[in-house]
Amino acid sequence: MKETLDDFLRNMTDMELAFFSKFRCKEFMPESQHIIQSEIKKRNITELNIAELTHDIGQVELENCPRCGSNKFQEIKDTELRATKYGGYEVEINSRKCRICSYNPQKDKPINWKVRLNKFLGKYAWKKLK
Repeated sequence: MKETLDDFLRNMTDMELAFFSKFRCKEFMPESQHIIQSEIKKRNITELNIAELTHDIGQVELENCPRCGSNKFQEIKDTELRATKYGGYEVEINSRKCRICSYNPQKDKPINWKVRLNKFLGKYAWKKLK
């Protein structure tokens, strides 16, 4: 069963909703943007609250998103062509994109030196659990 936007928004914390509205609201169609704004109004979150909630998230665990601290991800599979001298082969690359702020630490520009170091050390190359 698919999760609706209303259910997804209701299951968010206020901090997650603030990050969602700041980074992802413009990606949606106008009707969906209206649903997001009505959920923000229902929780009495103002623009000032959104700025305060998204300013600094503090300490983040490695398995969580480095931008917003959420643990809600979606799996993304990409294929990459690796060329050799006489041909080539495809490699499947698995990465995870945050459902709240749309940040993918494996692909997007690092947001600070800690993320850059962890990316260099390969700590954002998440393995798919079976």
